[in-house]
This record gives sequence, structure tokens and C-alpha cells, in this order.
Amino acid sequence: SGETPREPVISAKTGRVYEKRLLQKYLDENGTEPHTDYKLSEEEVIAISANPPAVNPRPPTLTSIPALLSTFQNEWDSLVLETFTLKQQYQQVRQELSQALYQNDAACRVIARLMKERDDARQALTTLQAQTVVASTHVESSASKAMEVDHDEQVSANGKSSEIERSAEDVYFEKAAETSKVLSKSRVKRETPEDLASVDDWKAATEKSLVESLHTSTKPGIVTICLDKTGTLALTGGMDNHAEVYSRAKDQTLATLKGHTKKITAALWVNGGGLDQPIITASADKSI
Repeated sequence: SGETPREPVISAKTGRVYEKRLLQKYLDENGTEPHTDYKLSEEEVIAISANPPAVNPRPPTLTSIPALLSTFQNEWDSLVLETFTLKQQYQQVRQELSQALYQNDAACRVIARLMKERDDARQALTTLQAQTVVASTHVESSASKAMEVDHDEQVSANGKSSEIERSAEDVYFEKAAETSKVLSKSRVKRETPEDLASVDDWKAATEKSLVESLHTSTKPGIVTICLDKTGTLALTGGMDNHAEVYSRAKDQTLATLKGHTKKITAALWVNGGGLDQPIITASADKSI
């Protein structure tokens, strides 16, 4: 038959292998073994047990140009479908990433707003506490004056008016006001130091070095600067609420001091400065 036998049998006389159903049909018609003159009975036909059974070979399909074109078309369709699926997944990932970035930006804005409200609440609480202390002091002073007045009225029963003594607090306030006036006049009349740089000196000044890494870029600006006694360490206070110690010799920031909630208005070395000496900073948040 030209095909692999499904039920193979072997002839006991010639040893040839046949398909059982085809051999049986030929014996019924002729009574002899095919292509021979030997008589062959059913007892002389031996069945072959194939274990595992024979597998039919795959019929050739790429033996013609139409078959090749069909195969290439199927492969192209599979490639296009896979590319389309990948593009869909890519677009979905981009949408998810965009949504995640939007949510992160919104969360950062909410956090910044809450931090600002917290700082405003703290400042309002500090102001309220100070006003409460001043009000309580004023009430105590008024009560003290009223008690003194009542006492003087009871003592002076003859109708003579007595002068009410001023409290020590009023005396202190008056003394402070007088001192402030004297100091203000001296400040107005203060002469300019001889070693102070003139306008022409500032115009003739040139840049020797530039430091670009001091303080943050979100709130740029340096409000105050102070050099130590050696001139190699610079203490700066910026708009970003931080104070930094910069080394001119190493060209790097050695320390960043945090703690204020508003810009630094003054920064000062103690005892001439140095890494082993204290540092004093003042801020617009009314803290030192």
C-alpha cells in the first residue's frame, strides 16, 4: 500500500511484512502469497506486536509554492496579532503610570498644604499664648492698683486725697522708653566707619570664586553670612529655613542646620568660630 501498516503481520515462508487486511483480501482472491507461488494459510501468518505502536509520518505540506505562501501568511498573521496585543498592553501600562504619577502629584500638593496650615496654626498658637500672658499681666497689675487705691481711700478718712504710687512695672516701662529714645538718637548720629567699603570699591570688585551648591533651589537666596576667624569657614543663613557651614578650602558643605520654620535672619559664630565652637542663628519665626 505504500503506507506504514497499522496491523502488521509476517509471512512464515518468506519473512515479508504485510498489512493484515490487505493480505487477507489477497489470499481470499488468489490463495497464494503476493508476488510468489507459495500457498499461504492463516496459520502461517504471524501477527507482529508493535510496542509502542508505529506512528504515521507527517505528510509533507511545504512541497509547493501555494503551501509555502499559506504558511507564510499564517506566520505573518500570528506576528501581527502578537504585535497588536503588545501595543495594547503597552498603552494600558502607560495609562496606569500616568494615573499613578497624577495621584502622587496630588498627594504631594495635599501634604504641602497641610504642612503650611500646621505651621500657620503653630504661629497663631504662639501669638495667642503671648497675648494671653500680656493680658494676664495687665489684669494682675490693674487689680493691684485697684487694691492700692481702695487701701488709700480707707486710710485717708479725713477726705485728703493721697497720691497713688506708681507700680514698679510702670517705672520699668518708662525707663525702657527713655533708654530707647537715647539709643535711637545715637544710632541716627552714628558716623560711618572709615574702613567701610565705598561705592567705587564695590563697583570695582570682581568675582574670584562661585559656589552653586549652597541651600536648596526651591527657596533660593542667602540672607546672612558670617566668616570664622580663619576665613576658611562660612556660616550662611538662607530663605530655605536652613543654616549651612561651608568650607572654602574643601569647597563643600560640612553641615546643614535645620530647626527653624521660616527664613534665617542672622547667623553668628561664637568665640571667633570653628568646628568646635557653638553657632547662634535667629529666624523670622521668633526663635533662636
